[in-house]
Amino acid sequence: MPRPLPDGAGPDAEPAPFSLRATARFIDIVLAATAVSALFALAALPASALPVDGYLAAMGWAGLLLFGGVALLFLYEWGFLVARGATPGKMMTGISVVGPGGGRPTRGQAAARAAVLCLPQAVPCVGLCFTLVESLGAASPDGLALHDRLSRTAVVRPPAPA
Repeated sequence: MPRPLPDGAGPDAEPAPFSLRATARFIDIVLAATAVSALFALAALPASALPVDGYLAAMGWAGLLLFGGVALLFLYEWGFLVARGATPGKMMTGISVVGPGGGRPTRGQAAARAAVLCLPQAVPCVGLCFTLVESLGAASPDGLALHDRLSRTAVVRPPAPA
């Protein structure tokens, strides 16, 4: 028997299983990390010609990679949820994010979801541990992680054809 979705997230949808959510998140991490790495490399090429002290340059690049990467991860998550209702990883696994009533999340809901999921990454190690633990809530009986609860969204998959 499928678990009930919060706030009437759609009459025919069912909660996405944790395995699909984890697979989608892995795909999204690979895609986002690839994009961040490419942008970082593009920014580093012209900047490498600047005469800057090695230590100072290294600290600047580390800060740019950390905070710029977190900002890009936030924009990746938020942008795809607003535009498509799913990130590329979710689209590949056939799941999507819905707000109350079953429609796409609002901009505010997508921002809240992306903030809880992505912004803790700005704190090295601790942020990753926080995100991992809060995301494991998706394996709970109701299938809602902290970022789902706070943004009033749910991850669903379409009903199986009859």
